[in-house]
Amino acid sequence: MSYGLRDIGGERVELCDECGFDSREPRDLLAAFAATFVALEQLGGHPDAGRRPEAETWSGTEYVEHCVDGADQTVALCNRAAGRPESEPPVSLSDAADGTAALVHQLTDAQWDAPTDAWPFEVSVRLAMIHLLHDLEHHVWDIRRGYAKLALADGIEVATSSR
Repeated sequence: MSYGLRDIGGERVELCDECGFDSREPRDLLAAFAATFVALEQLGGHPDAGRRPEAETWSGTEYVEHCVDGADQTVALCNRAAGRPESEPPVSLSDAADGTAALVHQLTDAQWDAPTDAWPFEVSVRLAMIHLLHDLEHHVWDIRRGYAKLALADGIEVATSSR
């Protein structure tokens, strides 16, 4: 798997060859974040949420906790870069969704373009939020893959195809 930032056609973009994320695709960030947080909430309620599919792979619950933490860190970073007041740290996925939506909804054009200070290279607030969206969407993919692995391991084998 490879993901990262690339300068393509005068624009800095985030790409992932595992989940297919491509920040060049036009998206409504508010709607994309909302849909992703809904998916995470649903996946967090799965009967296998507390089980790890493999010893080194997080459970659905652990991924959801990581997503709350990642949203908290990124929103705090972007608030700081945009000169906005700190927000209350989220304690739940719904808090993280609300805080992320508030930031996306309230940023001005100039604030979207403000540079952040978390990377050793230039990353705007916009790109930091795009990175957060990728991280969250990728973890939806990770959780679903983990649940499928658990079901394959638990079920009575009828047929298996491997690639």
